[in-house]
Amino acid sequence: MLNRYRWYRIQVPNHTASLASIFTSHPLGTQTNFGFALIEGSLGGAMYRFLWRTKVVVTLIDDSGITSYQEVGSVDFTDFAIIVIEGETFFRIENPGRNIRDLLNALETLLGLGFTCKVLTFDKVMPTTIFEYIENVKLIGFKVVDAVITNDLLARMEFTSKQGMIKENLKQLEGVQYKFESATYELAYEGVRGQMTISSSGSVKIWGGLAPKLVHLIEQDLAKLI
Repeated sequence: MLNRYRWYRIQVPNHTASLASIFTSHPLGTQTNFGFALIEGSLGGAMYRFLWRTKVVVTLIDDSGITSYQEVGSVDFTDFAIIVIEGETFFRIENPGRNIRDLLNALETLLGLGFTCKVLTFDKVMPTTIFEYIENVKLIGFKVVDAVITNDLLARMEFTSKQGMIKENLKQLEGVQYKFESATYELAYEGVRGQMTISSSGSVKIWGGLAPKLVHLIEQDLAKLI
C-alpha cells in the first residue's frame, strides 16, 4: 500500500489554548461549515480528521434530453497529526490533496493573528536518522533537474538500478551542478521490506509495512530541517 506524507511547521499565538482542546471543542455540526474529529492512527502523534462542507455540481438529463445542473452538498476531509519535536510543533498530513488551504483557513479563523504554517522541504537538508537505524538501505532511483551540462544547456537526469547505486560514484554527475529532485530507496528492517521516495519538495512516499518505522525516524530530524 502506498502512503504519502508531508510535514508543516506551525506556530500559534502565545495566548492560544492547547490545539487538542481547540480541535475537540469544534466538531462538525449541522450549523457549521467545518470541524475536527479525533481518530485512531497507526503512527505517532495525536491524529485528527479535519472535515469541511463542500458542494458538487451534478449534471441531470431528463427524458427529453434537456440538461440541468444541481448542487449537492458533500463533506470532504483531511487527516493530520500533531507532532512535537524538540519544542517545535509540526503537522503531518497523510495522503494530502493538492493543497491544504481549507485546513489552514479554518485554523487561522480559530487561532487568529499570529498563526503561521510553513511546509518543510528537503531541497537543502535531508533527514538522515533513517539511514542509521535501518538494517539495509539501497538507493535504486535518483532524479536531478537543472543539471548544467554547458553554459547554454540544462538537463533533467534520472538514474535507476535494481542492484543499487552510490550517488557519489555516478560519473555522469562529476563536476556537474544540479538540483536534487527525488531519491528512491529499497529498505529492509527485521525481515520487513519496503520502498521510500523522498522528494525535494518535502513529499515522502512509502510502500509496504515499514511506514510507521520510517515516519518515526524521519520525524526525529524535523527540528533540524527548519
